[in-house]
Amino acid sequence: MPMTINFTKNDLTLYVYNQLNKQDNCHLETATLIDNRVDRYCRALNTVIKKIDSSTLEPSQKSIDAILLYAKKAKLGV
Repeated sequence: MPMTINFTKNDLTLYVYNQLNKQDNCHLETATLIDNRVDRYCRALNTVIKKIDSSTLEPSQKSIDAILLYAKKAKLGV
């Protein structure tokens, strides 16, 4: 009979961010080896993390212009 280990999505998220305690981390690593669903989910989370980490968020020029205009009006007391 196959071994079943249950983890929450929160546990899996903590795992990919290396935030689990050593025992739970070891159990989850084992789970990724014996349960394809757990492995796929962790791989998907890692992909999302890489995309988030590599993304750069910058304000649009329209937003920058609005902020500068607001600051200029505030300086002039308008």
